Amino acid sequence: MVILVPVHTWGQDSNSCHYLKKIQVEGAGKTRHTIILRELSIREGDCIPADSLEELAQLNRLRLMNIQLFNEVQVQWQPFLQDSIIMHIRVFERFPITPDPVVEFADRNFNVWWTEQNHDLRRINLGLALVHRNFRGNREQVSVMGQLGYTQKVGIAYERPFIDRQQKHGAGISFYGMQNREIAYRTDSNKLSFYRSPTHAMLRQTELSAWYTYRPQYASIHKLSLNYQHYWISNVIANKNPEYLGGGHLEDDILALNYLYKYNGVDNWEYPLSGTRIVGSFQQQFLLKNKSYQSKIYLQADRYWQAGKKWYLSLVFRGKFSFPFQQPYIFQKNMGYDYDYVRGYEYYVIDGAAFALLRSTFKRELVNAKIHLPIRYFQVVPIRVYPKIYADVGRAFNANPYNDYLYNKMLYSAGFGIDVITLYDIKLRIEYTFNALGEN
Repeated sequence: MVILVPVHTWGQDSNSCHYLKKIQVEGAGKTRHTIILRELSIREGDCIPADSLEELAQLNRLRLMNIQLFNEVQVQWQPFLQDSIIMHIRVFERFPITPDPVVEFADRNFNVWWTEQNHDLRRINLGLALVHRNFRGNREQVSVMGQLGYTQKVGIAYERPFIDRQQKHGAGISFYGMQNREIAYRTDSNKLSFYRSPTHAMLRQTELSAWYTYRPQYASIHKLSLNYQHYWISNVIANKNPEYLGGGHLEDDILALNYLYKYNGVDNWEYPLSGTRIVGSFQQQFLLKNKSYQSKIYLQADRYWQAGKKWYLSLVFRGKFSFPFQQPYIFQKNMGYDYDYVRGYEYYVIDGAAFALLRSTFKRELVNAKIHLPIRYFQVVPIRVYPKIYADVGRAFNANPYNDYLYNKMLYSAGFGIDVITLYDIKLRIEYTFNALGEN
């Protein structure tokens, strides 16, 4: 919320310059003021044009919302003497320790679990992660988690976004271990083939990661990370697919060096409506026992526009290229995993070395409301609803397809849906899509 005292009440014209005498922060019981001031686009002593006050108030409100520590932020300009002003910021903090219950599908998405796996309850993961997102008031994150069900998993992570006084350099470390009694050992006809043992683990994996971040500006961040992974598979999986780890190996170690650059020049980092976002990464992986490697380049470019009052348009491009083309099965994940899929093809995967896809969405803001409650950490509950229509196109390349009939073909789809966004960045997405295969 932006509260603006009319400029004309200060006896100044629209071209006048107001000196920012002080920045006051209210409501930050846990968060250190230095963390809040780091995100602002202005500093005490700056000269602020009178006709930019409303725009700057809205900009800095969104900046503080994007660090995910507050449910609501209010910005107010207050006059101070003849030519000076005070910036008053009131924040409503989120509950810093989030008990994140893990109730997730082992499959790639809800459609696959419900239709192809007959909503088998054994394929659901149940667990609990405790995440402190504002440890010591410094935006440090500490998390521990345990998980049962389809995948048994334990993990711990720590990240500090700033380790220097200039608040530009950060670091983190994480460790987790997991095992499965059922895994996908091959892709056949653009579907994952699974094998399950009722008594023995088919896959065990441990990972240790450490990373360094450099954030010179508000919207830009560089991340350099080093990952060590140990894989173990049962001899059953190695017999079914000797190329799972390559060369029929039952165990191997992966050393990976990753570089990530992200420019987040959008209004809302969790659900953008305007602005530009660019994500680029390079990864170099080495299978130490198999003595093979993979180089991978990934690019994402998003553009969001406000097409009219409450109307919004977006274009999202994602692409990947990796080499060499001959890879062990664990390196062949391509299109159809995570967020890299053409909507309407949720049932399919296209393994291989490269893909490109483009998503377009046109939507309208139907509801934008706030519910006020007399409960700490839940004082303001936002509710936003966006009906939408969309169309996607994509293509993937697989040098060695195994009964793959979708590789190297243009994939099209279109559909309609609705997005709901609420407290703590919870998003509900419901879509109905028609694809070029005649399916819906």
